[in-house]
Amino acid sequence: MMSRAVLALLVFLTGCSTATAQPEPDARPPAIVAVSAEGAVVADNRGEAFYGLDRAGREVWRDTAAYSEGADVVCQARCPDPVFSGAAEGPDPEPRSLSGAFAKSDAPIKRVLTARDASDAVIVESDGSEKGRLRLIRPKGKEKRIPVDSGFSWAEDASRTVAVASTGKQVLWFRHDRRGWRETSRTTIGEPARPICTSGTTAVVTGERAYLLTPSGKPVPITTSLEAVTGCAAGTKGLVVYAHWKDGKDRRFTGIRGVDPLGKQTWTREIADEAQIRAHPSGTTFVITYGGTAEVVDGSGRSVATHPGTASAAYTADGALALLTTAGKLRWVHAS
Repeated sequence: MMSRAVLALLVFLTGCSTATAQPEPDARPPAIVAVSAEGAVVADNRGEAFYGLDRAGREVWRDTAAYSEGADVVCQARCPDPVFSGAAEGPDPEPRSLSGAFAKSDAPIKRVLTARDASDAVIVESDGSEKGRLRLIRPKGKEKRIPVDSGFSWAEDASRTVAVASTGKQVLWFRHDRRGWRETSRTTIGEPARPICTSGTTAVVTGERAYLLTPSGKPVPITTSLEAVTGCAAGTKGLVVYAHWKDGKDRRFTGIRGVDPLGKQTWTREIADEAQIRAHPSGTTFVITYGGTAEVVDGSGRSVATHPGTASAAYTADGALALLTTAGKLRWVHAS
C-alpha cells in the first residue's frame, strides 16, 4: 500500500478554484484561496477555519470542520459558494456544499477539482492503489471517465475554461463549454511531470526540471537560477516561476523569476519572506504579497503599485484585484 500523501493524489488548482494544502498552525495571515467577481473564500490560518466573503466583504459563512479535516475547497460557478472535499487522514467524506452532499462517489479517495454545480464538475477518484480515474460530470451528455495514475495533478486558467492535467508522462489538455469539460489534446513529456499553472495557451509543468508547454508544441525547458521550481503564475502575455525555502535558522524566503516564451530568465527577485504570487489574467502584471503589503509588478519585475495593510491578494478572471486586508476586510482595485 502507498502512503496517504500519495494516495490522496497530487492536486493543484489555479484561477478561481484553488485547492488548499493545509498550512502549519502558526502565525501566517489569512489567505485568499478562491476568488471571483462576486466574492472570495479565505483560509483563516490563525482561527483555523475557512470562511466566505461576499462582494461587499461581508462574511456569509464559516466552516471550522472542513479546515480541521484538511479538506480542499473550490468555488462553484461563483465565489464564495464552496465545495469541500477530501481529508488529511482516513477515507474522504462525501464532497459537500453549504446545502449538503454535492456529488456521490463510492471511491475511498475523492477530490472535487473544479465545479460549476453538481451537474458540471470534475472529480478525481482512487481506491488507494497506484491507479485512479478522472470523472467528468457533464450537464449535457454522459459522464466521461479517464484512467490516471497516483501522480495526477490539475491546473486551471483564470477563466476556468482551460485546464491542464498530468498522468505519468502524459499531459492532458481540457476545455470547458456549455456541455462541460472535455479533453482536447495530449502532450508527451520525457519524464513524469505535473502542471503547476496555465494561462490557457501555455502551461508550466515540473518533473526533474520545469518545462513550458503549448497544446501543439514540444516541451521547452525553463532555465533560471532557481535550484528548483515549486510554483508559477501565468497570464496570456507573461509568466513567472518561483520557489519557497527556509535557511538554517528556519527563516522563510521566496525567489521569483520572470520567464520569456523561450523559457529563459528575464528578471529576478529575492524576498526574505514566504510570498504569495498571483498573475493578472493578461500576464502583464503580477501581485506579490508579503510582510503585510501587496506589491504589483509589471512584466519586467518593476514595481508599479503597493497596497499596505494587505494579508493576501488575487486577481479575478475579469482583471480586478481583490485585497484581503490585515484586518480581514475585502477591498477591490479595478484594472485601469
